[in-house]
Amino acid sequence: MKLLPPSVNEPGPAFTPHDNFIRVPLTRVKGLTARVSDAILQARDRGPFESLADFFHRVNPSGEELEAMIRAGGLDEFGETRARQFWQARQLLHTCGAGLPPGQGWLVPPPGLDKLPALLLREPARLQRLQWETDLFGFAVSGHPLELFPGISWDTYCPVNRLGEFIGDTVTACGLVVEQRVHHQITGEPMKFLSLADWTGMIETELFAQTYKSYGLATVRYPVLEIEARVEPFENRRGFSLRVLRAGKPRVK
Repeated sequence: MKLLPPSVNEPGPAFTPHDNFIRVPLTRVKGLTARVSDAILQARDRGPFESLADFFHRVNPSGEELEAMIRAGGLDEFGETRARQFWQARQLLHTCGAGLPPGQGWLVPPPGLDKLPALLLREPARLQRLQWETDLFGFAVSGHPLELFPGISWDTYCPVNRLGEFIGDTVTACGLVVEQRVHHQITGEPMKFLSLADWTGMIETELFAQTYKSYGLATVRYPVLEIEARVEPFENRRGFSLRVLRAGKPRVK
């Protein structure tokens, strides 16, 4: 199931299905005040937003909130690049708004967007956009979360979709820590369950007490984790999990 970026004309507050996609609501952007979130929903109920300027005048967000929504892609549907949106927003704030909050960091542009130097209109790279989305929503919207870790040597690890070929063997795998939970064995000692995801799938892993004692810190230090583990089948033989023997920092290219 893929995600669609937020849209100012479909702002939420709920996630909205579109065939095989789900629209992320704009009102989930981190840093929006309740006043602005409510203003977006109320203004949209009265009719669609026609432009960035129309949105600005009807909602009256702060400079920081407007920048966050631009970074999230919520105003892309008006047809301007992100860089041009930033400068248009700056002009609106300078001429019509209450000004920028302290520390906002906007540069005062020369008069007229068409006269801006190319350097100031340079578009953010895909990795930068994914990092902004992660900052603003807590997850990458327009791409796979592993794109945020481009330097990892994935080709040196056993991929998740091939682990079933190595039942009973010890393998070295790597994955993004998707979920983790601490449990207590019957002895009372803590252990940890991890869900790891690579480009090919997701796998459940266990760090029993002794392993957790030795490598538990690594499971919170590294968002992408390298593990050496034994592939152990379920009792019903309808699946398997990984019993972790060692965990640490992943290899890089």
